[in-house]
Amino acid sequence: MCCNTSPDHEYKFNVQMACGGCVSAVQEALNALNGVKKLDINLEEQTVFVVAEHCLSFATVLGAIKEKGKNVRSGEADGAAQTV
Repeated sequence: MCCNTSPDHEYKFNVQMACGGCVSAVQEALNALNGVKKLDINLEEQTVFVVAEHCLSFATVLGAIKEKGKNVRSGEADGAAQTV
């Protein structure tokens, strides 16, 4: 846990994933980050939803997904569109 007093962030990404292996790779990358409280990955809808502690930035989560070689088509932070 990195910061307990601030509200959590909700990040949503549209990620190109072709199979369960893609889901596993993204899950592994995000579970390694300090501050991830909840993670929901939907292969069918190509979405990754993250609830994160306030100190875990959108850029850090985005970078972890991209490091796995995944194409991130779009992203939102707390309901607002972000550059990916």
